[in-house]
Amino acid sequence: MALHSSEERFRFAFDIGGTFTDCVLIGDRGSVFTTKVLSDQERVVSPIVAGLERMLEHHGLTKSQVHEVVVGATTAVTNLVIERKGAITGLITTAGFRDVIEIGRELRFDLYDLMAPGPDPVIPRALRLEVDERTEADGTIARAVDDGDIERAARELIARGAQSIAVSLLHSFTNPAHEQRVREIIARFAPDIPVSLSSEVLGELREYERTMATVLNAYVMPMVGRYLGVIEEGLRTAGIPAILRIMQSNGGVISRELGERMPIRMLESGPAAGALGAAFSARAAAIEEVLAFDMGGTTAKACLIRDGKPSITTDFEAARLQRFKKGSGLPVRLPTVDLIEIGAGGGSIAHIDDTGLMKVGPHSAGSNPGPACYGLGGRRPTVTDAALLMGYLDPGGSLSGSVKLRADLADEAIAQHLARPLGLSVIEAANGIHRIVCEHMAAAAKIHAVENGRDVRQCTLLAFGGAGPLHAREVARRAGCRKLLVPANAGVFSAFGLLVAPIKMDAVRTRFTRLEGIDWPAIENLCAEMEAGLSAQLTASGIPHEAIEFARSADMRYLGQGFEVETPLPARLDEASRSAIESAFEQAYASRFGRSLAQQRIEIVNWRVEASVAIEPPESREREADAGRTPSTGHGKAGVARSRRAFFPELADFVDTPVLAEANLRPGEIQVGPALIEQSGSTIVIGPGDRYGIDDTGNIHVTLSGGAA
Repeated sequence: MALHSSEERFRFAFDIGGTFTDCVLIGDRGSVFTTKVLSDQERVVSPIVAGLERMLEHHGLTKSQVHEVVVGATTAVTNLVIERKGAITGLITTAGFRDVIEIGRELRFDLYDLMAPGPDPVIPRALRLEVDERTEADGTIARAVDDGDIERAARELIARGAQSIAVSLLHSFTNPAHEQRVREIIARFAPDIPVSLSSEVLGELREYERTMATVLNAYVMPMVGRYLGVIEEGLRTAGIPAILRIMQSNGGVISRELGERMPIRMLESGPAAGALGAAFSARAAAIEEVLAFDMGGTTAKACLIRDGKPSITTDFEAARLQRFKKGSGLPVRLPTVDLIEIGAGGGSIAHIDDTGLMKVGPHSAGSNPGPACYGLGGRRPTVTDAALLMGYLDPGGSLSGSVKLRADLADEAIAQHLARPLGLSVIEAANGIHRIVCEHMAAAAKIHAVENGRDVRQCTLLAFGGAGPLHAREVARRAGCRKLLVPANAGVFSAFGLLVAPIKMDAVRTRFTRLEGIDWPAIENLCAEMEAGLSAQLTASGIPHEAIEFARSADMRYLGQGFEVETPLPARLDEASRSAIESAFEQAYASRFGRSLAQQRIEIVNWRVEASVAIEPPESREREADAGRTPSTGHGKAGVARSRRAFFPELADFVDTPVLAEANLRPGEIQVGPALIEQSGSTIVIGPGDRYGIDDTGNIHVTLSGGAA
């Protein structure tokens, strides 16, 4: 047990993943403690409390040293949408627009499959009802809504089993009065029924996208409200007077109360936290072009980071029917860290398809029963089983003290389901799993970079997540990257990212106008109203008004185009700012598409405001030498020389490879691979001829020796 000063205060964060729950404590004097605990989807609080208590006991800390503000991330919203386990939801919409969410867009995600199904509309037609009202595009009320009509529709939905109601009326983004009236009427006779208004969830044009975002918000609202309450109350019962904050998809955190009202904003909660942590590390290391690579137990994701800022998009899809096909999912046009799913995770199951080829994923063993090598009942071969047999994981060790690894079970699973049916040796099958996964991830990363006007070969691959550092070297080789960066605490990096993320809220309003014809006072008032609304929400959750910073932007395009480019705006909008806005748009357009267009008229579709409160980052303390650091459970002790045979695909053979505890590395020393570096919660694979070293803050830098296989 390592004792620390009773005066040091610690901030606590947790990230609930599909396989592991990652926990981190960061002290105000620079101490960082981490752990991983198997997730329990039935008793969600248990792993969080177990992880916290493990760290407190191991490091001689008390619960009174834990700050009351606790930050969390979760896959709960994503799982509810993907698995269709949300509440029975009803929709109230304008007469004639009942089927918008089923019609969707004309485009098919598979051009040559005439029978390709569209995304599930979530709400069956019987639970989609209309009211006779009409608001014009400019906000004028053409036909007032009738209170009796509202009550009739709402009562009918509730009688049919609706537990939550979404309201999406035509042009409510310019005048929300009718939607607000619907909520008022429902509150009179059914105050316990959650109601989501499209004007609050997504205040912009495009009926399909706006309605779908509102439907999904209503769909998950009852469950998420209970879920967050259980976590906060569970922490308090355990002795932590927790004030819970939750990570959003846009890279900012919000209060539990706001999370309960707008749970759809938590759709990419955990991955967004990892991207924020990656951006923080990229800034600290002064690396301009970064491809953040996050591989956990279920999926692998990537995000491009430039100048220390992650890419943000409003073109996001949830629950795709086919993982890598755009248009096969449900659109969610809320600001989201631009993460692309690029592959499988450590628990993804390898199998032989109908054509006799080996495939990996999309099904995952998760934490229950888990990979075969966990010894928890899993019998199917997974990516983790392959890594164990290839020597990357310690066959006599464990994963962060949570799971004792069983190489014999991994061998049996791969032999039975892959090697013998394909006429391969077990190691050939394991290598096949590893290469398939890495090749698919490298190809997806290259495509993602090209689609965003970037050259992945110029990027440093920043790897994190429990399986990220283990696969990063092979992914980088195949993608053409020459440099790797593995941050300190990479295995729980998303949880670390929660503690460097700002508090953030955003708003959007559609006001369609051409740049040369803008009513500047009206637009300035519109943005000021959005700022006032965001400020009210943040101050209601205890944030001082003077701490809030605002940033404005607009969705702009050349006249006649169908898609927009988000463009930053000055703090005040008037005629004098016109040339600056035009210049900013041309720069943003050229950055995205390689060039701008001369002498073209410009139009603005949406106006956006972001309100944020910067969080003071944890104090950066220089890395201590050997004795001050505690090796993770199952890893070698500092000073003990170890090695094991590891398989490298480019050599097609095993190599005697030194196994190093991270604590043994000294800043300034450059060494040559091969090597296996064991961090808490992850293992870094260094190949033959690769050069590597550690910096003063614990980040491991790797320069690869050659090109892809």
